[in-house]
Amino acid sequence: MTSVGRTFTPDRTHLLAVALMTGIGLIAISWAPLYLGWVLIFPVVFVLWVLKAHTRVDESGVSITYLFRKNEEIPWEELKGVSFKGMKALATTKNGKQFPLPGVTFNSLPALSEASQGRITDVITEAAEAADGMVEVTDTEGNSVLMTQEEYEAHVQEHAETEAQADKE
Repeated sequence: MTSVGRTFTPDRTHLLAVALMTGIGLIAISWAPLYLGWVLIFPVVFVLWVLKAHTRVDESGVSITYLFRKNEEIPWEELKGVSFKGMKALATTKNGKQFPLPGVTFNSLPALSEASQGRITDVITEAAEAADGMVEVTDTEGNSVLMTQEEYEAHVQEHAETEAQADKE
């Protein structure tokens, strides 16, 4: 099974946020252009980051391209796994170093798993497949649990008997 790899980039819709930031910045800058003109550097840097930073996953491993840091190449033999800290995806090597993965989000795990040919686990699809055919039951306190159809029918029968006994009393 050969794979051509996949490149994960920051979402290009971030450029709309840059346009909004620039518009708001221009309003503020117009009050004191000599003192606040430097503020426009932030949208420029953000645009450069959106256009340059990316993560490439292919047969050789994970290649990470940053804007201001040294680019990294992590071969599959050195990769321990991918974790998430807040909204940031991190590649962890076997020696404990962590590298941010630009363009990779939790929702991109299925594509990441496919590009890595299963070397990176797709927990989203596994969870969805495990929950397939299950029934979610929520109690009066808001706690919910997944049950198979048979467990659900037994649960309904048990609670029907309990309610019948409560009505008799």
